Formats: sequence, C-alpha cells, structure tokens
Amino acid sequence: MASLPETHAMEHIVIFKVSRDGYTNYAFKPKGYIDDFFGRTGAIVGIGYDQATRRWTAPFRPETLERLRQAFGADCLIWPEGEVATPATSPRQAREAQQPVPRIAPTDRRSTAEKTRDLPAHWQAVMHRTEEQLKVRRYGWRTVKSYLSHLRSFLATHPHLVLDDIDNDVLRTYIVARADEGNYAESTQNQLLNAIKFWLEQVEGREKAFVDLRAKKREQLPRVLSVDEVKRLFAAIKNLKHRCVLKIIYGGGLRLSEVTNLRIADINAERLQIFVHGGKGKKDRYTPLSENFLTELREYYKEYRPDYWLFEGQSGGQYSVRTVQKVLKNAVLASKINPYCTVHTLRHSYATHLLEAGTSLRHIQELLGHAHVSTTEIYTHVSTAETQKVISPLDRI
Repeated sequence: MASLPETHAMEHIVIFKVSRDGYTNYAFKPKGYIDDFFGRTGAIVGIGYDQATRRWTAPFRPETLERLRQAFGADCLIWPEGEVATPATSPRQAREAQQPVPRIAPTDRRSTAEKTRDLPAHWQAVMHRTEEQLKVRRYGWRTVKSYLSHLRSFLATHPHLVLDDIDNDVLRTYIVARADEGNYAESTQNQLLNAIKFWLEQVEGREKAFVDLRAKKREQLPRVLSVDEVKRLFAAIKNLKHRCVLKIIYGGGLRLSEVTNLRIADINAERLQIFVHGGKGKKDRYTPLSENFLTELREYYKEYRPDYWLFEGQSGGQYSVRTVQKVLKNAVLASKINPYCTVHTLRHSYATHLLEAGTSLRHIQELLGHAHVSTTEIYTHVSTAETQKVISPLDRI
C-alpha cells in the first residue's frame, strides 16, 4: 500500500473507498467553495454529498476517475485500498474534525445513483440521461438538484408506465394532484413543469407542449425598509463581522449567495468597486463600494484576517448562507424593525433607495444584474418619491 506524505499542500483530496453495501465511489472534500467545485466537476454525472463524512461522492467509473484527474491534476490523490485514510491536517482542520457532525437523514444527501435504485431500470436510465444532459449544458447546481428531485418524484409515482405512455393527461393529473396537496407554491409548480419539459423536450426530443399547465404567478411587490430602518438595523449589530456582512449586501445590492462567494481579491479599494463573480445566470458585474464603508471593512480585515474568502467561518472556509440569515434575523429582532425583513429585503431596499435618489432605471438594472429592465421596473411601484407628492382627498377636507 502506498503511504501518504506526512505533509502536503493539496487543496483537494480524493479518496478511493468501498462502502458497506458494495457501492464503490470516490469521495471528494473541497477546501474551496461549492460553486468552484461544480465549475470543475459540472460534467461528472452522479455527484452527491455525504453529510456523515462531509465529502462529495461520485459513482466509481473509469470516466469519472479520468474527469477528476483532468479537473484537479496533481491535487487529485487516489487512495488505492478499501480502507479510508486521512491525510495530515492543520490544527484548525483537526479542531473542525473533532466537532460533532449533525445527523441528517441519509435520503437527503444520497447521490443520484443511490436515489434512483428503487425506480424501474428504464426510469433509472432516464434519470441518468437527464442528469448528464443538464450537466453537459452547464445548468447551475441548484437547478440540477431541483430538476432531478422533481423528475424522480414524477417517475416514482408512475413505475408501471413507459416513455410512450407519458402524455398531457398523465402530466395534468400529476400536477393537479401536487397542487391539491396545498403546500405547492406557484413557482414550485412551474419548476416541476420545467423539469418534466426539459426531460421530454431536451432529452427525449419531444415537441414543445404543456404550456397550458403553468400556474399563474401572483404579482407580489418586494418588501422595502426605509432609510431610518436600515440605520437602526446596522446600529443594533455589535459584532464587526456581522455588521460588515449586512452592510456590504445593502451597499452593493448583493444577493445572499453573492456575499458568501465574495473573495478578498473582489474588493477594489482604488476604484471603489466590488466585483461580483458568477452571479445569478452566471453573469459577472461590478457594483459600487461605499467609501465610508471601506474604512470599516479595513478594520474588519485587520481584526479577523480572512485567508481567501472575504467572510469566513470561525474554523475557516466559506461563510455559510445560513449564518448570514441568522445574523440578519437577530439584527431584526434587536432593532425592532419590520419582522418580515429578509436578507433579500436589503437588496430591494438598495434598489428602491437608489431610484428615489434619482438614479436611472437602466443604471439600476446594470447594478443589480437584471437581464431585463422589466424586472427592475417593479421598484417603481414601491418607491415613495412620487406618491409622497400626491395629496390625499382627505387632507383637502
């Protein structure tokens, strides 16, 4: 058996192992963040996350091994025996390894191959082909996960049918049944339809159909904080890192995933810009960096000394979205502002306050990264700049 080096500088470790049920796979533990991982392994079919071992797994096939070696080169370490070995770790990694791992139902994190074992063989082949097509077309990992989950539920409901049996009547019956359950939002219903349409049209070559099965979306206006509420929110946060996280979201109009994906190198202090790398729709953009906030951000950097990500967890690594949400929730409770405020409310408030300050709608569209100006126009409905000029008839009495 080959021995592992006592010290190494590998950022990515791949370990060969055999599980108890005989399913052979490669386990992958990235030091980087999830989007970088999927950027490298987007074409590998069967990727899944094992919460118990905190590793990404993929089915053991020759093409999988070849793609891993192509993606990570010398950083890809193959352990040639069934016994799982652990390389030398840093003190911080050792402390993290000693922390208890929360128990999560295994069905939540199984790989695609494991999730489809209870399906008939012809539906398992459908799942494999669909996942392969999604990844070849480089769909985002969240979209891949959602589409496969919806498709698997649909196929599991019809184990005795075959491809030729799937028509509009079968789809309509299934979607109506899901809608009658009462816990299916309009967006979830449409995503379910998109998943099935992708399978039938992009994988099986069917003609476009099923448009009449879409749910009508509610026209909801975004919740927006006043400038005074934003001030109270920030004033209620005593922790410097937590305050900087929320301030940079509001000051740059960032999405939740965008702030956790910020790298130190994305902050351009000289040009007072924030580089948003791979935002929604895989689009890059620049957004302004507040000169006043830059002073506070430098204080944060001197105190916390992040390594690679602008905001990192206590034991290193990328800051989690759950932590940001918890920080916002605690700040909302402490400041006693609108209790329905979410992290995305800060982005909505950023856009609305820019509009009220006279920034053009087209410019706001670019700053937010919207593909269509019609998406940005929704903020004209919540802005108070014009409505405050309207005098109520009650005031004339």
